[in-house]
Amino acid sequence: MEHLQKCFLKSTNWNEDNIFSNITATSQALLDFPIPNGFKIDTSSKTTDFSASSFTLSNFHQINGSIAYLYSSKPLTNIMGTKEISLQDAIAGFRMIEPLMVLRNQKVQESNLKKRRWHNTEKSNKKHSLLYGRMYFPGSTLEAMIIKRITENTQLLIKCVNNPHLDKNGTMIVYLQNNTAKYSRELIYSTNESLIGLRCLYNLGNSIAKNKNPNLIPKFDNSVVSVGTELWFAARTMSPGLSSALRYSTRSTATGKPLTMTLAVNPILGHISSTYTVKTSVASTFCSKYDFNFFSYASNLSLGFELYSYARKNAAGNAISSLSRSNHYAFAPQHIKKGKSLEEGQHPVQVKLYKPYSSINNDARETNVYNDRFPSKVPAVIEKRSEDLNLRTNETVTTAFQNLVNESDFSSVLKVSTSLRDKTVKLLWEGRVQDFLVSTGVRISLNSLTNTPELNKFGITFSYAF
Repeated sequence: MEHLQKCFLKSTNWNEDNIFSNITATSQALLDFPIPNGFKIDTSSKTTDFSASSFTLSNFHQINGSIAYLYSSKPLTNIMGTKEISLQDAIAGFRMIEPLMVLRNQKVQESNLKKRRWHNTEKSNKKHSLLYGRMYFPGSTLEAMIIKRITENTQLLIKCVNNPHLDKNGTMIVYLQNNTAKYSRELIYSTNESLIGLRCLYNLGNSIAKNKNPNLIPKFDNSVVSVGTELWFAARTMSPGLSSALRYSTRSTATGKPLTMTLAVNPILGHISSTYTVKTSVASTFCSKYDFNFFSYASNLSLGFELYSYARKNAAGNAISSLSRSNHYAFAPQHIKKGKSLEEGQHPVQVKLYKPYSSINNDARETNVYNDRFPSKVPAVIEKRSEDLNLRTNETVTTAFQNLVNESDFSSVLKVSTSLRDKTVKLLWEGRVQDFLVSTGVRISLNSLTNTPELNKFGITFSYAF
């Protein structure tokens, strides 16, 4: 059901990466991933393009489960079952933060800048809504969620939980969110402790008009710097809260590999957290996190990585090998070596690359003809064509790497994370078995008294959607 919610937000052009709560989503997916408890079965069905249902059954300590229903006013035509969906879409992992600026080779008229809509592919954006409800058994716990789009960039999000063990038998959280290309703002209210919150996230960078500057360094064209903060105030206990975060995401112009760095600070609690995440290849990602408290001087170092396995060495693997031999790219997986013949199931792929030398020669010949007629305008022509040539080369690297990641056929992924202070190791394997998505993992910690490893958590989950 969580995947259906993401598909609804994606189909209505809502950017989740531009929300303050998701500023550290990449590091959390690689370091703080959950381990399943016991045995669990999850089945989902899309009855129509507007509705879906889900049934969950588990045996952790006792037999329990849940039933969920979802309705969307927007047809969810981009939903696929567990048999067809790619692991990149079904599993939380590295997030590629898209640059906000329009590429310099796209001719944007100044008069149309104010009319431009951010990621808007429809002529008009209707006020779509999503309704979601889940009932747990045994017991009487209920949860519900409502998403109502007010305008193109504004939506209302309401979450409710009804549980007899909670204060006043439940709680409700209301979010009023405004999400644009340059910034996002959230006004939050929770009935628990009468909590009021304000979140802001601003993206720093060059605007569309400034991006036409020929002196702009191409290395920073694919970079996004986001700065955000959140303020909280509990009216009942008169307790304040404050935290700030910074995220820097970029892509290498030489290899196309993306990396993300974040820095989060909570001055009231004295906590500082920094993360560094890089996609080392098409099928692997590495992440590190360092926490420090300047009140207690306590620190912790966490490391994690994810490693995808190919279902078969298909066209993507051959394309990577070809690009590596041409010395234009350096992001081929380690198992692909030069000179290795095609194995069964592999097919050669023709990769189209820009040819800067031939383009320069053609430009030179055209410039000589132009020089005879308009000699005073030759430097401007050379500068403009050289700029466009460099831009096309940089676009090829970053676009090719992202396409390889999105189009690769992976069968499974292995996630591993460890914490030096907690002395724990978590392993999670997620993959496709027949038509099922299987997730199994274990958490092992070191006993502080006996210095022996202990098994803290183990479980397996089978998911099926059609």
